[in-house]
Amino acid sequence: MPDSAKYEALLNDLNAIETQANVLANNCRDLLSTNQELEGFANKAKKEITILTQKIVNLEDELENVKTESEGKLSNLLNTKETETLKIKLQNLISRIDYHISS
Repeated sequence: MPDSAKYEALLNDLNAIETQANVLANNCRDLLSTNQELEGFANKAKKEITILTQKIVNLEDELENVKTESEGKLSNLLNTKETETLKIKLQNLISRIDYHISS
């Protein structure tokens, strides 16, 4: 009888180990599935970050272009003001010359 008790205890221990191995295998499968989902999420996030970074670069370029155009328009505006001033001065000079010629 003592041998049968040892065998029964050994079988009980083996069953307990098998149960634990099955639980660990199930946990491993669950972790692998979760890991794959997280990798997919990380890849989507990386792609979105890349897209958003590109949008930021494009907006910065557009802002720089607008700044350059504004500076160009401002210098053109100053040139236009200067041109108008010169035209007025020339008209005044022409009027003076006409007055002196007619006198």
